[in-house]
Order: sequence, then C-alpha cells, then structure tokens
Amino acid sequence: MNSKIVKLDAPYQVVYAGGRIGRHIATLITWPDDPEGKGEVFGAHQYPILDEGNEFAAGTLAETDLEDCRVVCPISKETGLPATNLYWLASIIEFDLQQLEPVGISYIGERMQILECSVAFPNDPQRRRDDGSPMPQLEFDICLSIFSPQGSWEDNRQYRVRSNKAGGFYFEASGTAEEVYRDLDSQRAEYFGLFSDQLISIRFHTNDMELDDVIDRLNEHANCP
Repeated sequence: MNSKIVKLDAPYQVVYAGGRIGRHIATLITWPDDPEGKGEVFGAHQYPILDEGNEFAAGTLAETDLEDCRVVCPISKETGLPATNLYWLASIIEFDLQQLEPVGISYIGERMQILECSVAFPNDPQRRRDDGSPMPQLEFDICLSIFSPQGSWEDNRQYRVRSNKAGGFYFEASGTAEEVYRDLDSQRAEYFGLFSDQLISIRFHTNDMELDDVIDRLNEHANCP
C-alpha cells in the first residue's frame, strides 16, 4: 500500500466530510502496489484532512472518500473568506438529514460560525433602503410536500414531510402527525437559534390538503423568539 499527503494552499474551503465540518487543509491519497511492477497508480482513494477549528487540533483525517464530501462554504472572491448563501445551506442540511447519522442543524451552524463562514440571505423584493439598495429577506413562508405512505392506518397514520429548498430553509420529518409537529417545530427552533438577528418569522403552508391542524399549530409560533 502506498500513500501521499497533498497539502493545500490557504484560503481553505469548508467541507462536510463524514459528519465532520472543517477547513479542507490537505488530502491523503492511498493506492495499492502495482502487481505488475510498472509503478502505475490504480484503485486510488482520497481522504480529506481537516482543521475543525477551536478545540480540535488541525489535522483530523475524515474517514470518508473525498467524492462523498460536500463543500459547505467556498471562498468568496470578494473577501477571501468562506461564504455561502441560504439556498446552498439548505442543500447541505438536506444532505445531512439523508445520512444514516445526521449531525443536525445546530451542529452545522455552530461549526460554520467557528470557522467564520458567512451566510448571505436572499433579497426581499418588497423592501429597499432609502438609497434604493435591496434589503435582506427576514420573513419566510415554507411550502411543505406531505405524503402518507400506502397502507398507513387512519388511527395511527404516518406521514413523510419535506420542504422545497427554494423557500430558503430545508425541513424534513416523518412519523405520526404529532411526531411531524415536534420535528418541524424543533428544526425551526434550531434555525431561529442560528439566525436570531436575521429572522422575523418562518411560517408553513402546503398544497397537499394534509396536516392542516399541524400547520396551524406551527404557525401560532411563527415569529422568532
């Protein structure tokens, strides 16, 4: 077995790698010996080496192939610092929730803050400053797609719920109506915690004629505390 560490140059992208989030500072490349002795490289694997910031020493090896990682924050050409937008963050949250052991919204947001990632909010077409420049959107209305699997019994009906990322925030929940309510309410509370200075409200609606009571209950607490 052969290996080589390729150090990357700053500034570093912030990546999601196997449940870890950190600056991608180097890559470990491994490949088996060439059985024919020609020195050719085949069957190579690449693993990111991270700097997770704060309490973690730089140099953590993420035990996942580089191709299975996702860029959380690329480097802004304007500032030279890691930056992204709300829609891309929604894609990262969706990717996390699809993992066998998701790390969660709060963890992702916490690490992004530690690693000095900025998140740009979309412009509000209804609001402009005195000089005519656009103002960021502070209120969001999230459309939920609601599906009830075939064979779900009325007295214990199950649901699968997910949001449209184009709304700005990603939500996903499954289970009974009460479980869906608790999951969506908890996820919204995590977003409020991350963006308490940038949010006024997150409301929900659906076009699927399901879970109206759940949505009404959620919208009773739509404003950021």
